[in-house]
Amino acid sequence: MALSAVYSRLVDTEGAFIPHKPDPALWGTAIVYAVRLDFFGKLSKGDQKRLVRDNPQAHKKAPVFYVGQSVLHAWQRYENHRHGDKAGHGWVENYGQHLIVVDEWEPDFGVALPKKTIKAAWELARRSKADPIEREKAVAELLRAQGYYVISH
Repeated sequence: MALSAVYSRLVDTEGAFIPHKPDPALWGTAIVYAVRLDFFGKLSKGDQKRLVRDNPQAHKKAPVFYVGQSVLHAWQRYENHRHGDKAGHGWVENYGQHLIVVDEWEPDFGVALPKKTIKAAWELARRSKADPIEREKAVAELLRAQGYYVISH
């Protein structure tokens, strides 16, 4: 990654530094992550039915996201998914397109989301002593509220 890209992630639009040092007391707590999956039409018919059942408010051609939580770094968990390790149904293994590191400042979901939604997702995804399953559900609901298909536990 180019130094300018790293620097731009550490500076807000006015050029002020954004401190983001992990709290050592939170090591071992979970983060929430997301994965952009293939387009709806590329999923199996059974998986399409499940998505429609679980996301009745989703727009017909909306993107599909998988939301999960882990004590690992997001990229480590993503690689585990891609190799079938603790992959469950295999959503990420079979359909995963790219990882969205939600706990990094202003995560890029690859779709137009309101700033308020992005900030809320970031705050929920960061390492915290709050219940990780509840935080995962909250991030999933943020995306569902925007009309997207979401798979989450």
